[in-house]
Amino acid sequence: MKIIIVGIGKLGEYLARSLVRDGNEVTLIDLNFNKTKDLINNEDVNYICGNGLDSDVLLEAGIVDANLLISVTNKDEQNVMCSLLGKTLGCRHTIARIRTPEYSNSMSILKEKLGLSMVINPELLTAAKIARALSIPSAVDETTFFKGRIQVVTLKVKEDSNLIGETLNSLSKKFDQLIICAIERENKTIIPQKDTVFQENDKVHITGSHKFINKFLTYANLIKRKVKKVMICGGSDTAIYLTNILISMGISVRIIEVDEQRCKVLSEKLPGALIINGDMSDQNVLREEGLEEVDAIITLTSIDEENIVCSMFASMNNVPKIITKINHIQLDGVIEKANIDTVITPHKIANNQIVQYVRAKRHGEKSSCEAIYKFDNDTFEMLEYKIEEDFKGVGKKIKDMKIKDGIIIVAILRGKKVIFPNGSHEILEKDTIVVIDKNDTVREINDIMR
Repeated sequence: MKIIIVGIGKLGEYLARSLVRDGNEVTLIDLNFNKTKDLINNEDVNYICGNGLDSDVLLEAGIVDANLLISVTNKDEQNVMCSLLGKTLGCRHTIARIRTPEYSNSMSILKEKLGLSMVINPELLTAAKIARALSIPSAVDETTFFKGRIQVVTLKVKEDSNLIGETLNSLSKKFDQLIICAIERENKTIIPQKDTVFQENDKVHITGSHKFINKFLTYANLIKRKVKKVMICGGSDTAIYLTNILISMGISVRIIEVDEQRCKVLSEKLPGALIINGDMSDQNVLREEGLEEVDAIITLTSIDEENIVCSMFASMNNVPKIITKINHIQLDGVIEKANIDTVITPHKIANNQIVQYVRAKRHGEKSSCEAIYKFDNDTFEMLEYKIEEDFKGVGKKIKDMKIKDGIIIVAILRGKKVIFPNGSHEILEKDTIVVIDKNDTVREINDIMR
């Protein structure tokens, strides 16, 4: 597909890399490329220095023939206007980033009236993901497929876990409705075999029925108490979205924000939360405001280092659940050494949503990719495909299909029934399946076959 991206911040840059590596033709538009020289020098992208609201610039970028325009500048109004201009000049589809909480109630109207194909709000998506993570306190990460019918949960093997020394084969006999999707170990992804042995600090990605997931959590010594009290550090827009979700879930929320004027805004918008004007980097403030009483702490300031240090202090004080927002993925290694399990990166979450849309559009209706989820270290992804008659494996048992190494089928949706398959299950037309791809080689469903 021919794609134009307007605005090269963190999301624009990450999107460009993902979309180029997915085989798309990408053109970037921005007024300043000084911070993205590495992207320009190392990726096969075109770039134009100019304003995305200038019709001449869009025409130079090839807007007339473009399949998709994505506007992700730092101004919502500019993104809306750029998308509208792109649509007027002939672009088939447009995506606009709209982040302001006040606009959230109007998104569906904007999308319909302006002909936007998608409205993306990284802060709202981030808040929803954090809320889901809090629903399973022991999870490092969580995502859903089949429109929420199945969960994929990421867990970290602790030193006291019964999983240590266990093989996949012996575990499968205990939990026959559970699928071990993948294991991350020392920044490498392992697609587990029968003789794979679990080790301390492994990140294990599992799916299965809710009953078997809970049984597995109990067996692995990973059951934690339900989250009832949450401390949020940083009164960002994400904090506003998240607080509203948590209050609706019956969870008590207190927010610590250093800026006095922002505290007044938060108090007006969030009457159900306790707003505290204080500095989260001051350990005494955290203690005085009840750090030792909360079930979870979530650090959402704009400064990664502050979020990490605060999370480390919370870990030292044995806060049961710690969620840390970071914007710079280069800090992943620091996070790992700091013993912080759950890390949220907003531009990665938004990127997954947009790449999913692009893949579905590119493949059309036949065996299209319905959903995609890239895991944090980008060493593997999970894909959801609708099976049509053109799939070479239709009517075959999984054990008889010649599936490439590094790829496994972890779930099947047949009508309303969810199947966690073994080798004896067949793939039928109109099934929907979830596939793990370790090698980043699957562009359409038949790519899973040798």
